[in-house]
Amino acid sequence: MKSIYKGLAALGLAVFLSGAAISGAAAEEAEGKIVEINPETATITLSDGQKYQFPVDFYVDDLKPGQLVRVFYDVDGSKKMLYDLQIQ
Repeated sequence: MKSIYKGLAALGLAVFLSGAAISGAAAEEAEGKIVEINPETATITLSDGQKYQFPVDFYVDDLKPGQLVRVFYDVDGSKKMLYDLQIQ
């Protein structure tokens, strides 16, 4: 009976660890100057050439090219999906 509980505990731990590895792998951050803000494509381009897509309800009216920012984003396939931005 004890071996069944050990097996279930090991299986539960393996499932937990694999879920934790998958959920935390995509969140990233970057820093740079804003080069372009394009509301039509919902993207912000930084000085390193990287483009970040922002959500429709993301407020960009106070952002201007030349501002130094730190962006926080998730990677979704080939897209970098912005979820937060801090003006430096």
